[in-house]
Amino acid sequence: MSGWTLPGFTEVKALGEGGFGRVVLARQEGTGAEVAIKYLYAEHLADPRLVAAFRQEARVLSQVVSPYVARLHEFIETPDGAAIVMEAVPGVPLSAILTAEGELTPEAALVVLKGSLLGLSAAHAAGVVHRDYKPDNVLVRPDRQSKLVDFGIAVLAGETGLSVGTPGYMAPEQWAGNAATPSTDVYAATCVFFQCVTGHRPYEAADREALRNLHAHAPIPFGEVPEPLWRLVERGMAKDPAARPGTAAIFLSELESAAVAAYGPDWEDRGWTRLAQRAGALLAVSPLAMLAGATMLAPAGTGAGAVAGSGGVVAAGAGGGMLVKAGAILVGAALVGTGAVIVVNSTGEDPPPEAPPPAVEQVALTADVRTRTENFGTFDFNGQYVAISGLGDPAVQNRVNEALMAPVDDWIEYVREINPDPATDTPHLSTQAEIRRQDDKVLSVKYTRRIDSMQFGNRGGYSVRGVTLDLKTGDVLTTPEVFADAATSQSGATALEERLLARSPGGFCGGQTEHEPMGPHHLTQPYTAGDGDPAVQAVFAADAVEFDVYGSAFGGPMACDHQTVVVPYPDVADLMTAEAAALLGTGAAPPAEQRLDLGFFTLTVPQEWRLSNESSTGRLLARSADCVREGCPGVRIAYGSAVEHEPGRPCAPAGAPGQVTTGAERLKQELRPFGTKKAAYEEWRITCSGGADFVERSWTLPKTGMIFADDWNTPGLDQILERATWR
Repeated sequence: MSGWTLPGFTEVKALGEGGFGRVVLARQEGTGAEVAIKYLYAEHLADPRLVAAFRQEARVLSQVVSPYVARLHEFIETPDGAAIVMEAVPGVPLSAILTAEGELTPEAALVVLKGSLLGLSAAHAAGVVHRDYKPDNVLVRPDRQSKLVDFGIAVLAGETGLSVGTPGYMAPEQWAGNAATPSTDVYAATCVFFQCVTGHRPYEAADREALRNLHAHAPIPFGEVPEPLWRLVERGMAKDPAARPGTAAIFLSELESAAVAAYGPDWEDRGWTRLAQRAGALLAVSPLAMLAGATMLAPAGTGAGAVAGSGGVVAAGAGGGMLVKAGAILVGAALVGTGAVIVVNSTGEDPPPEAPPPAVEQVALTADVRTRTENFGTFDFNGQYVAISGLGDPAVQNRVNEALMAPVDDWIEYVREINPDPATDTPHLSTQAEIRRQDDKVLSVKYTRRIDSMQFGNRGGYSVRGVTLDLKTGDVLTTPEVFADAATSQSGATALEERLLARSPGGFCGGQTEHEPMGPHHLTQPYTAGDGDPAVQAVFAADAVEFDVYGSAFGGPMACDHQTVVVPYPDVADLMTAEAAALLGTGAAPPAEQRLDLGFFTLTVPQEWRLSNESSTGRLLARSADCVREGCPGVRIAYGSAVEHEPGRPCAPAGAPGQVTTGAERLKQELRPFGTKKAAYEEWRITCSGGADFVERSWTLPKTGMIFADDWNTPGLDQILERATWR
């Protein structure tokens, strides 16, 4: 050990060195928590470019929050040194596994690619391109998880720069120094996938220039992988970035469809069996073996009540040399996430067989809200879409996913055809996707689409589109097909209008009851902005039809915007076709409970609860379908972020509007059951400025980085968490 070290930490083991700095395993004094610390070499402190690059790595880590990415705990910069304190990950590099195995089974290679794409997807959602995806930067864990590490040369999507990266995995545009996009990472991930399956990189050459020419011009060697995987390699390694999947999330959807079609619904379990076993064997003989049994520590007994992974990036002033923390450290299963190569000695023999893991319930179908980001030169897109996986029929699943992507593709194509003027402004396109119904028969999604640009009107472009799918056939179920009489006759349209007005007595335009009568054309003909959606569309929830009505289509001013009219199924059942009524149901009570998949585990919650989309602050599990924003009654779910007790938060849970919190006192600290595992449970009394108070409860989960925080004394939450089903 040499040079400056971070106060409050004791170095345990050296883990690796490179041209930029060294990485050590360290233990925090007082808590005993093990972390990985990456120190910038002292000789680099005088180089502003290298210090800025080191700072940028920490900043990128703070933005990318995912269970599939090693997370940042702290960044410290003083006149004496700079350090990044990272999550420690119990895994070994994929490169070590490939050295030991030579090549992987197709299922195991697909498992590696899936985990990597999940990590890259989180980075892309944060607007970050990794640019150095390679086997050294994928850590495989014996507990069937993997993590992406080392964002040292990551950039924001769309940035240009030097052709940095690892040559064997660099995309053609990366060699040329052109803009880095998420598809640049898709190319590298596909190259690594090819290597996993075949035992060698897609292109090999003796010198750098020859290798560059191969990546830029040589045919894609997809024929060397099993035939069911040809299309994945061909798509992922396309020379033109526009011909590749635009994001890791899109490629992930294609991967899962191909994997199920080729290797069956249990492909992932088979792939992990050998992979996890080999990771365990290599970990046992690595410098990190001593920490393989580390467990989550209880939070330190400070008034701050902070927990792991605040993700803050803080630098001390140049003159003071004072260490400034970005958040107190509480580490779960502790091992390194550094990207350094771990040298191991392996006999090549398998370890003794272990007892099989306990059986877990398999959920056949999952629907996820994902993010897609693309830059088209004169405009850009950053929005949500829904994709499914686990459907028994791959052909049907492909049709469903194509239909779910169509609202995004159509929105982009609408702007492309208009050809916006870059001299005026750059239009920013976005979509919000809400899953309104998901069961074994039907998936119904509402897309809200926006364009931020004066070239599309004073308020920009705006459109709503509903997509409802029959999961048995993959067919799209349109509003005219469900309400066929209303779409073909005036009498049918009038009957439907009466049912809607009964639920919206103020009319379709904010109290203006006088309007143009509803006619069949309101359900069938294009009206709204964009690619022309009808003025009346239906989205189907579990117990009601949610009609989106564009008020200005009925003779009102443009200020009459979209309005949602919710009509229970019994009120419109007689207006539906028999086939649609049989598929959607016509009045049966909705299920009392629903299952929510949170990745590591599944929760069973009341039917009316809603889970919001991920944001920079996490997610909200709200107790009402009508309120899923921050501040609504419900449970906050954070990913590696501190449960905040700092003064100044609104005191809404105490029924004290206008008041803010002024202090916090810990009342309880213990372990409580969370499914078959234990969570670190705490209770805090939060005091408000006017004298009111409320109790906040929190559950910090081992290994996942997830924290459940309940400010509203949510009824039955204890029992819900105790019944969690882990994967």
